[in-house]
Amino acid sequence: MAAAEENDARARVNAPARVAIVPAREPPQDDAGRLVVTVTGFKPAITGTVEGVVLIPCGTEEREIGRFGIFPQQSFTAGSETKPQHFGFALPAGCKPSQVAVRVEPSAGDGIGAELVIGEVAVR
Repeated sequence: MAAAEENDARARVNAPARVAIVPAREPPQDDAGRLVVTVTGFKPAITGTVEGVVLIPCGTEEREIGRFGIFPQQSFTAGSETKPQHFGFALPAGCKPSQVAVRVEPSAGDGIGAELVIGEVAVR
């Protein structure tokens, strides 16, 4: 995989990425808004498939707000010929997180070698 930007966070099995959330430029249309996770790179597992799991702090616990998969499960790095992938999740009412955790979780196999490169996480 080509070098990513220095600000990008990398998530692997057993090593989640923790990323600061960029606040909304304008107030969200609904009470909570949507969290948009931008994936700028991906490396598949050596065997099996993986998915991304998005968690936010909400009150005293960490709460899963959604999962996403990269399709097709092929390596990519966003650049001039490949666009980043964006995944949107509803924020629970009453939760105003300042950071998000993204985990790589195997859905088949052990997930070894898989990596998600997270660019920006923003409220919209």
